[in-house]
Amino acid sequence: MSGDPERPLWEISRRSHVAAWRVFNSCLDTVFYDVGALSLHERARLAAYERPEGSILIVYPADDGETIRTLAPSDFVREQLTGRGDPVTTVAIAGVGSSAIGTAALARDVADYLGTPVAGIVSGLGLADVVSEALGGWFVFGARNALREMVARFLDASALEDHVRDPETHSDLKAHVARPDTPNERFLYGSPDSTTLLYLLSRLGGRLRLLVGHSKGNYSIENALEGWSGQPDAHLDIVTLGAVIWFPPEFANLQQFIGDIDYFGMLNSRIFVQRIGVPGAWHSLNTAMPGYLSVRGALEAASRLGVLQHA
Repeated sequence: MSGDPERPLWEISRRSHVAAWRVFNSCLDTVFYDVGALSLHERARLAAYERPEGSILIVYPADDGETIRTLAPSDFVREQLTGRGDPVTTVAIAGVGSSAIGTAALARDVADYLGTPVAGIVSGLGLADVVSEALGGWFVFGARNALREMVARFLDASALEDHVRDPETHSDLKAHVARPDTPNERFLYGSPDSTTLLYLLSRLGGRLRLLVGHSKGNYSIENALEGWSGQPDAHLDIVTLGAVIWFPPEFANLQQFIGDIDYFGMLNSRIFVQRIGVPGAWHSLNTAMPGYLSVRGALEAASRLGVLQHA
């Protein structure tokens, strides 16, 4: 009985703390993502979004006037397989600490360029989990990616065959290690956005044509691809922004963009992997920020270079 009078006070305290975290969350999104591409109503609605990372936002081009939809991964797959929703062939994953607003902003930039809806996989809750996301993203996925590249280059320099990176044996290895519906042992669990992408690839396969990532989202994409056995008729294009990493050799239709003054991105990039430097750009994709990396500009360049031919 004595606890009943305290309940309203606790409720007020809890709500105030949640509201404060949401304000902090939007700070990261404003710095790194083109939140101006979203309407005020969309931002207000997404600021209250409470579903966990790994959930999906269906974002339409701004000119379409369609409401951003939120779906669980299983519901999205069901819609795509039954034809009950608009066909979606592009998936975008934002970076460290991005909340639903940052995810939607990146997906909106991509959707505006393509003129088609884009599925954004929520990669975090914003500032509230930026520390854990950074540790899990950069120091787990990033360290593994760097170690893989370093060992492969040592083998190349020693005139030894690398049976993981060699295209022919790598494809054969994946075909024998994992069935199309079973992730292989090189996939690292623990990242909900990466697991969601692996689930979409495994269930939708060749229906997906383009993956776009930014920052830690690039590592989530690469990790999912490690677990996907692929399909012979699948044509998958990949565009990464803000971090240059090693990808399995069978995913050759790839362009990676990084700003020439993006020191944070460079710190978490693989040194010898091919990339396109963007003069005067840093880690932000927000067009309202000086020195931003343009999503549209990167996609236009990727299209000229042969990527996006299937999107």
